[in-house]
Amino acid sequence: MTEKWVPMNSIFNFKPGNIRGLLPQDQTAFSELIEVWQWKLGRNQLKKKYYDQKNKLKDLGIAVPPVLKKMECALGWPAKAVDMLSARSRFDGFVLPDEADDYGINDILKQNNFPVLYRQATTSELIHSCSFITVSKGGAGDPPVVMSAYDAETAAALWDSRRKKIKSGLTIVDVDPKTREPTQINLYTNSAIIEISRNGNTWDADYKPHKQGRPLMEPMVYRPSLDRPFGKSRVSRAVMSITDSAIRTAVRTEVSSEFFTSPQKYLLGADPQLFKENSKWEAYIGSIFAVSKDEDGDIPSFGQLPQASMQPHMDYMRNLAAQFAGETGIPISSLGVIHDNPASAEAIYAAKEDLIIEAEGLNETNGAALRNIGLLVAAISANTTIDALPDNAKKMQPRFRNPAIPSVVSQSDAIIKQVSAIPWIAESQVALEELGYTESQITRLLSDKRKFQSRKALEALMASGNGNGGEDNTE
Repeated sequence: MTEKWVPMNSIFNFKPGNIRGLLPQDQTAFSELIEVWQWKLGRNQLKKKYYDQKNKLKDLGIAVPPVLKKMECALGWPAKAVDMLSARSRFDGFVLPDEADDYGINDILKQNNFPVLYRQATTSELIHSCSFITVSKGGAGDPPVVMSAYDAETAAALWDSRRKKIKSGLTIVDVDPKTREPTQINLYTNSAIIEISRNGNTWDADYKPHKQGRPLMEPMVYRPSLDRPFGKSRVSRAVMSITDSAIRTAVRTEVSSEFFTSPQKYLLGADPQLFKENSKWEAYIGSIFAVSKDEDGDIPSFGQLPQASMQPHMDYMRNLAAQFAGETGIPISSLGVIHDNPASAEAIYAAKEDLIIEAEGLNETNGAALRNIGLLVAAISANTTIDALPDNAKKMQPRFRNPAIPSVVSQSDAIIKQVSAIPWIAESQVALEELGYTESQITRLLSDKRKFQSRKALEALMASGNGNGGEDNTE
């Protein structure tokens, strides 16, 4: 399997045709998915360009000289809009009630390095509006369940609005390094994973049946709505428009700074022969500048034009940063705009409040997808179906870190106040989670606690004379 790739324009005409061994109903679904993938591909590539800061300057043809239109200029605001929200969605494993057996789910997550996979999928989700996570039974040398993630440039799906899940899905698994056209595609249906491989000029389908009754593919979507079940992108049209304006402003500022550095000067009544051997620029930067009287005996007059101010450009860039902050919920200070007065702690938190609320909504929608993924992993691991799982297993829920990312001091103070009001919270593992301890740290802390309690119990037992109240029973 190759690494992630950026499709070329040639694949817009990619038509695999009829596939040997593919059932008619699956052939219909496959053709529809290829059409959806190609239809959305151009827009998805454009959003990725803005995130990667590879978008081109959209010049208005007025203020920038033609020679400077090829000047490299990049702006990282779209990446900020994605990464700052993605960083606040931190998956921390699954929890089940009453110490129920987790079917090795958390171990399988570790074997698949799922926290990193989730971060990558979340980033792609915010760029394109959705990403996809697939699960399948592992082979020799693999984890019991293999989990993979795909972005919208390498996957597509059809939505079943009645059942509120995908009807079928498609992932691009491998491509030809020369033509960049797909050579292996996986089709996900309710009853099978269909591996479609290219053999020369023909395509063959290989069915891998399963008994889950739904595609082994789950979408992670940002801000879904009734008319857009696969969500919306953080790199929206407004974000791209503001970014274009900011890049033009940056280019104009560069041009203006050159004139600001070397203000325009003039010399009236000078003999043109003075600049015959030296250019005007050499005369300007010379340490000694001397001219003689003209043929009428008059001394040439020297002057300087007023310098253009840089302030209008800076003010406009600040205005664009404010628009971008309002559109994305990103604090304006994170966009490189410095406030005149230092912000208070309350003002800093208020500036991040919109982003925190956005992260809570992201965790809610992603949590629903992760729960479905967890159930699929549990069912495949136990060689059963989701419906046949015990009720306790069906109550599993994903756990996320606090998106506000509070400091240790403020979080500790909050927990102390809660424990004072509800003392038994101190005996709950939730208190340790809220204090910011990782899963491995909590495991070690609870293990140390049990060791300490066992040692204290043994010491108490020995002090009591093996439970006889210290009485001497010897004769």
